[in-house]
Amino acid sequence: MNQASPIDQLALLPQDAGSVWQGGTTRLPIWAEEPERGPFRPLAFLWLNVQEGTFGPVKGNIVPDGESVRHAMLDTLVRFATDDMGGCRPQRLEVSDKDLAGYLSDALHGLKIEVVHRARLVMWESELRSLWKTILGRDPLAGYLDGKDVTIERLRAFADAAQAFHRGNPWRLLGNDDLIKLDCPRPSRAPRYVVVMGAAGTEFGLNFCQSEDDFWRYRSADDTFAETVLENGVWSVSFSHIVEFPLADADLWEDYALPVDDDEAYPLAARYFPSRVRRPSAAMLAYFEAVLRALATTEDEDLARGRWTRRVASYDGDMQVTLSLPFLLDPPSPQELARHGFFDRRSTESLSVQIRRFVAEKGFTELDEINEALRKEFVGRVRGETDKYPPQTPLEEAQDLCYQAFDSVGYRRSVLARRALEISKDCADAYVLLAEASVSLQEQDHLYAAGVDAGRRALGDAFFAEPPEHAWGRVDARPALRAMLGLAYVRTQLDQVDEAIAGYQDLLRINPDDNQGVRYLLLPLLIAGGQDDDAKGLIAQYADEEPLWPYARALLAFRKEGDTTGPRRTIRKAIRQAPYIAEVLLGADEIDDMATGLGEEDAFFFADILQSAWEASEGALDWLASQWDAVGP
Repeated sequence: MNQASPIDQLALLPQDAGSVWQGGTTRLPIWAEEPERGPFRPLAFLWLNVQEGTFGPVKGNIVPDGESVRHAMLDTLVRFATDDMGGCRPQRLEVSDKDLAGYLSDALHGLKIEVVHRARLVMWESELRSLWKTILGRDPLAGYLDGKDVTIERLRAFADAAQAFHRGNPWRLLGNDDLIKLDCPRPSRAPRYVVVMGAAGTEFGLNFCQSEDDFWRYRSADDTFAETVLENGVWSVSFSHIVEFPLADADLWEDYALPVDDDEAYPLAARYFPSRVRRPSAAMLAYFEAVLRALATTEDEDLARGRWTRRVASYDGDMQVTLSLPFLLDPPSPQELARHGFFDRRSTESLSVQIRRFVAEKGFTELDEINEALRKEFVGRVRGETDKYPPQTPLEEAQDLCYQAFDSVGYRRSVLARRALEISKDCADAYVLLAEASVSLQEQDHLYAAGVDAGRRALGDAFFAEPPEHAWGRVDARPALRAMLGLAYVRTQLDQVDEAIAGYQDLLRINPDDNQGVRYLLLPLLIAGGQDDDAKGLIAQYADEEPLWPYARALLAFRKEGDTTGPRRTIRKAIRQAPYIAEVLLGADEIDDMATGLGEEDAFFFADILQSAWEASEGALDWLASQWDAVGP
């Protein structure tokens, strides 16, 4: 027996006089994924009884792939009528799709059901938001079209600018400490400063602020920031995957094919308050559009000047945008930077250099005379006041610029480093500074290698063949040692582990005092690489009291002997001495600072050193967990 068609099923139901139902398609607030299709949100057709507020059908509302929306619309109409409405048909149907309204009108002809097309189904949309809130456990974030006067055309212009910005990846040039001042037409109370995010490789986009003081508060992220900045709202344009995008915006990008640079580049413009989020108006969206376009074409030569101008197109017409780097044009003093928590210990080496030049200039002969002169000349002076003894060689002049760079913030460091290399190609620290500013591992490798070569030229082959005792005590040797450390670390990141190990071992040969903490970087590489004898030798050489060494000894014993008495005794002793290291190795996200006697940052630092070695040792973490249980609380 053939099943009755949806129309026939409706015809058998009594009509609910005066009832109005609204219906439409929607993507569900959940993400699914298929290998060939990638992430997507299933499409559903839902109906609302306006008078009763009933929304459904509860089941069977998903539109299967390849099935027409028309068929799903009729099928869900029957399900809604028979299941959710108890077996009745409406007097009036309202849908927002004009073509579907025409189809329904023809299909239901003779059933005395009026079909009306409405541009917006206000009640249906309201109930849909309530349903999504129930499913998500929160209010869905407002979409772009909720912003004042925002239209699809305006949004398309903004999306195009965001695509150009992301494609231009300006974070290759600008870091999180590069505050940019914006001079251009802007909406009332729009932020005047912006920072490009992305140099750290985690969060990409723009963070806006109203003033330099707000920038420093934002950078510190302390209570002052929460009270004085976040309370007034912080604007940002961030980039993410579509599954992290607001549902309403994901629909817009899907429905209108708005431009996007790649799968991780969906642009979210919003103003964040402690307990709410606001979306931009049309005027603010045009402002963001202009800023994005200006930054998309910014290059090194613009930044080196410190101020540059772009004339860009926006939805509201051409706009002239002038950008500047206040920390380059008017650098903060070292004291001001220190007040804001920015301090590079390397800058203090300049004092040692000044003392050496001072002593050489005066030609002292008696030790007491030297000490008294140093006390008068240097004690109680702030950094910068004593920088009056000039360099004697091009290399010294270049190194002085590097000390200034260490006492600087943002792009100024790169400017000073390049200027230093113009004076002397043998300045290793200049290459170190440029490598630290680069986001490309390959470029970092090249720059650190150039720094190592520069250091060898500056110090001579004899220094590296037969290093002096306490090599770190020679301030002029530190730039080369810094370049060597940077090169070895980057080669670890590039999976050139053998080269990294050789570099670290060479550093310890030259500077066995290990003022740079090389042993902590080398040890996990040796263990993970199966060089257990070398790892044991390293531990014996640096048998300090830090709590990570017992864990290293226990791991090496387990790798050799397995779960036997000796390794068990060693690991249990380590756990009793420093239980927090075991907690972190086993996956703890936080620890009790009071119980450890250390700050959480230090505790995680110690555990992180050995994490890769434990993970690379088969069965080691399971063994650690069993020994943790055996020791008990």
